[in-house]
Amino acid sequence: MTSDPVVHIGADHQHTTYRECDLRGLRVRGSVLDDIDLWAFGGELGSIHVEGIDVTSYVSDELDRRFPERVALRSLVTADHHRRAWDAVTASWSETLGRAERLPEARRHEQVDGEWSVVETLRHLVFAIDLWLGGMVRGDDAPFHPLGLPPGDPTEETAELDLTPGADPTWDEVVALHRDRCRQVGEALATTTDDDLALLRTRVPIRAWGEQSHSVGTCLWIISKEHAEHRRYAERDLATLAAANLDPGSSTPGI
Repeated sequence: MTSDPVVHIGADHQHTTYRECDLRGLRVRGSVLDDIDLWAFGGELGSIHVEGIDVTSYVSDELDRRFPERVALRSLVTADHHRRAWDAVTASWSETLGRAERLPEARRHEQVDGEWSVVETLRHLVFAIDLWLGGMVRGDDAPFHPLGLPPGDPTEETAELDLTPGADPTWDEVVALHRDRCRQVGEALATTTDDDLALLRTRVPIRAWGEQSHSVGTCLWIISKEHAEHRRYAERDLATLAAANLDPGSSTPGI
């Protein structure tokens, strides 16, 4: 049952940020729109119409052009598909890390508009690999590294998994840790067969999340997907940080 729509008339929402909100069916009529910046959850946009024109395909095509690994991730059928997609994702991340390393160490720890810093993003990707490869695919008893950063409010996960979300590791420490986890993914993919992808894994990797059931193929896809989407965010924020670094008198938004 759909509730009656909420209508705001004459409201002033200038410079408002909506984070992790459900905005499906949002309608804007007779309003001033300028400097609008949209980033969808998981990078997946539904239908978008501007002045009656469907711009959904344009946005999707442009994202595919800028981030070609997105295309590979939509057609993962065989183990070879997974291997090629992972190679594309890790190659793209190598370029992103190179851009980050051209900035001072402090910039790599800075947040832009309250989003994760590049260091925190890498820590989250470590957590993602530990969860989906170590916990789900392999069923390791203790798959999580303390520096892994879970999504959202990590309070319950921190207590259960002995994580240290408030830690302040160096860039080199985090890069080395992430590189090691990527190596593990590559080694797992090297021996994965087409039949392996369909195998079901049912585990309780985190008590707070409950029992999870996913195929091996889905777990591996999630790891690649996480890397692809978070790289887009990292690229966006690195551009802001690079501009701020060129202008010592400026301050990074959200800092």
